[in-house]
Amino acid sequence: MRRIRNLSTILAIVLLFACIKPFEPAIEGDEANKLVVSGKITGTEGWQKVNISLSAPVNEARYIPVSDCEVNFLDDKGNIFAANEQEDGSYQAWMTQENLAPGTAYKVSIVTPSGERIESSYDTLTSGAPLDSVYYTIEDLPTTDPDIFIRGMQFYVDLYGSESDSRYYKWDIKETWEFHSPHPMEYYYNGQFHTIIPPDYSKMYCWATMMVKDVFLLSTKNYTANSSPENPLHFIDGTTSRLAILYSILVTQQSLTESTYNFFEVVKANSGGFGGLYEQQPFSIKGNLVNLSYPEKDVLGYFYACSESSKRYFYHDVEGIQLNFWDQCTEMPLPLTGWKGFKPHSYPVYYYYNEDGALRILSNDCVDCRVRGGSLTKPDFWPN
Repeated sequence: MRRIRNLSTILAIVLLFACIKPFEPAIEGDEANKLVVSGKITGTEGWQKVNISLSAPVNEARYIPVSDCEVNFLDDKGNIFAANEQEDGSYQAWMTQENLAPGTAYKVSIVTPSGERIESSYDTLTSGAPLDSVYYTIEDLPTTDPDIFIRGMQFYVDLYGSESDSRYYKWDIKETWEFHSPHPMEYYYNGQFHTIIPPDYSKMYCWATMMVKDVFLLSTKNYTANSSPENPLHFIDGTTSRLAILYSILVTQQSLTESTYNFFEVVKANSGGFGGLYEQQPFSIKGNLVNLSYPEKDVLGYFYACSESSKRYFYHDVEGIQLNFWDQCTEMPLPLTGWKGFKPHSYPVYYYYNEDGALRILSNDCVDCRVRGGSLTKPDFWPN
């Protein structure tokens, strides 16, 4: 009888979970097809840029550029700067230093291919403190297990501004790192056996670049002095390949107006980790762009002005960090079916002989670092 009762319990559990269906929120077509505008005017002479795209459906996030727009940057002194499309959906205009004075307000005006007029509100270029020291300390980050900590590099930045400088700041961090695949291309099978002499090392060395996704903000509005040391930035540890060879960060400090700072505060709150559907819900992010042709149609994104200053840093052989990451390379013995078990769609099949002379089949990650998302092109700023 006990067996029957246990079997009944198992069947009940199976039926219970079989009745649970995944929740897929219904999103109207207009919600997944809104115009998205993202750009800024900086206080540095050069190309000022704006990107124009369409929002993608939630289940297939991708960049959908909008080309052939008429784009102009305008200031509150009556100047108009026409922007040209350089890449799909990316528009830019060259502005000289004399047209980028603190205290000047700027906006973007867009006419889409369908004739819709989009404009941002004006945002004022503020003077800002230059980027000061960026540094790190080795710290132990707690995990969900109170007995386990992750040791890594916690980055910080100091801010020292004058009384005439902005009280609102944001930091963007672009990270670049070099990583290697563990094997050259030496032996492969594609229905026949081949040996590459000398071995091909050309796909072993890669570089990856991406923006740190966290939003780093600071307001000194309520501080006695316009300064704040030890503002935390991002944290990295040895569980990725970032610190294995050479790691670099480009830190850009932006001085903002209060309204722009408030927008990014909402972005930061919205991008934070929310536990689940029935816990705290994300805020609705309202930007500063409007559709003048159809006011009822929302335009996503934000256009703003900021003073910027940047510095690049390099790190290697960081003391106190233990590297413990998987390079995604998988080695396997020759299967029992032999070489005939490999079909043409899996060619070429790379392999090598280990120190014991045993033949080992290699996954593509082992010989081609691009499989892990890297580029074979060394950045211009990278040391030789």
